[in-house]
Amino acid sequence: MQSFPLSLLCRKYLIVICVASSFLWSSVVDFEKYIIHEVADKTPPSASFSVLKGSKILYTKSIGFTDRNMTQKTTNSSVYHVYSLTKILTTSLVMKLIEEKKIGLHDSIRKYFPNFDLRYEGKKVTVTILNLLNHSSGIGDRSSEIRSMFGQTKSDVFQALPYLPGSEAKYSNAEYIILGKVVEKVTGKDFETLIQKYILNPAKMKRSAFTYNSKIEETQVYGTLQFFSITGTVMRFMLKDESKDKYEGCMLWLKDFDIAWKPAGGLISSIDDMARFMSAYHKNKLFSAKTKKLIYEQKNVPVDSWMSTQDEVHFGIGWYHIRDKEKFFYQHQGLGPGFRTIIRIYPKYDVTIIILTSQTSTDIDLWADTLIEDIISKDTLAL
Repeated sequence: MQSFPLSLLCRKYLIVICVASSFLWSSVVDFEKYIIHEVADKTPPSASFSVLKGSKILYTKSIGFTDRNMTQKTTNSSVYHVYSLTKILTTSLVMKLIEEKKIGLHDSIRKYFPNFDLRYEGKKVTVTILNLLNHSSGIGDRSSEIRSMFGQTKSDVFQALPYLPGSEAKYSNAEYIILGKVVEKVTGKDFETLIQKYILNPAKMKRSAFTYNSKIEETQVYGTLQFFSITGTVMRFMLKDESKDKYEGCMLWLKDFDIAWKPAGGLISSIDDMARFMSAYHKNKLFSAKTKKLIYEQKNVPVDSWMSTQDEVHFGIGWYHIRDKEKFFYQHQGLGPGFRTIIRIYPKYDVTIIILTSQTSTDIDLWADTLIEDIISKDTLAL
């Protein structure tokens, strides 16, 4: 059997990566032109995206300016609120603790918080860790009775659920806030410390945090809201005055702010860091290949969402499972005041795309559809 010097193999590997990156650049050039046009109109003022083939980060780009005065260009180190993309990190943390046998996927919440009294049609029901992970618990963001159930004192308060846990899925931040409390309970450590240890450090995410610390505040991206959009109008009224900065025509610039519900949507991160996270995710650096297989293959639950325009939507552990336009992909989005974000994984092509933008009303699904079409239409994925 012929052997090759290590230096020669390394050179061949680097050539393949460089060629792949070159071909990929040519395939996303139309998408970049589209973004440049949108950013020029400040719809949004800032945008960043990254493309991975397997665990390899092949291309990352940032366009626009981070601030209203256009004094600081957006770079791959600029930090955005990623909002509910945080849930994928929370999912990864929970699954790692399940792997370490600190939590059970099918454990009842009552194992950790005995005062949880959940009922469907008047009868007590069990909600599991899995139900929280795939949004099938029935616990919604307005389930106010839940707050009193974390304490040690037994009360007569119970939470009525709209459907039998596990029968369908409705998106809820509350479920991930509960998961955050579970991981704190079983480890005796706060959520931020756990994310730092189990996720940020292994993935080498040095520009990610849950508040604007001195390391990242100078490169923060400021969010924007468009008045003449449904989401922009609603969120403008949700914001406190101290979070609002300046009006520019029909657009409102926001000041920096932190999110209280950290496990559900509190992360601030850059496109470089989010790409590193997905690279570590695919390399099984955050948990084993067996655990990742469970995440993808655990039976998913149909999503009750009449607003969805996609063909078929289910929820699995952490990820939406979506079929649309003859493609299957795993997805999660982030949406909140000032920012819109998305991650998609296309298993057929072994491709992951990440997009971060600084405007609530960005049509992020259209952006993601456009990017993947540009990539696959140029036949660059065989590399």
